[in-house]
Amino acid sequence: MNNTIPISILNISNQLSPTPINENLDINDPEIVEEVLKYIGKAGYHRITDILLFILPDLINRHVINPDNPIINLRISGDGRNVGCKVKHVIITCVILDNIANLHKSDYHYTIILYSGTENYELLQRMIEPISNELNDLVLNGLRDSNGTIWTINPYFSSD
Repeated sequence: MNNTIPISILNISNQLSPTPINENLDINDPEIVEEVLKYIGKAGYHRITDILLFILPDLINRHVINPDNPIINLRISGDGRNVGCKVKHVIITCVILDNIANLHKSDYHYTIILYSGTENYELLQRMIEPISNELNDLVLNGLRDSNGTIWTINPYFSSD
């Protein structure tokens, strides 16, 4: 999947006030610090449409979804986490709710957006703009697969 679905880079840093760090840093490796700093203010973004078109054939083959009843129930959720040693990240993922057997397995949760930083309303608002636009289009027009089938997308949202 990582090689098939393109990753877009979103620039989310314009006019953000920096968050002060009041903690001792646990990262002493200058290469890691340089790599992290390179991506501050940027986010990786996978289009929901690209993810769905990639996983659709497998879902059909495993009889998770039925092309005769083309409906996909899609949950979108997000959370912030510390990754490694105090490097904060926020991730927004999607999962196919119809895939009940694998619903709680991380391999079946697909990353839509990932960025370094803390959970912040202003940032999240900027982050979800491309998701909102794409999801609106999917809900209104459906998802057309390679066979010409138009799938209805039912979005569900959750948070912590």
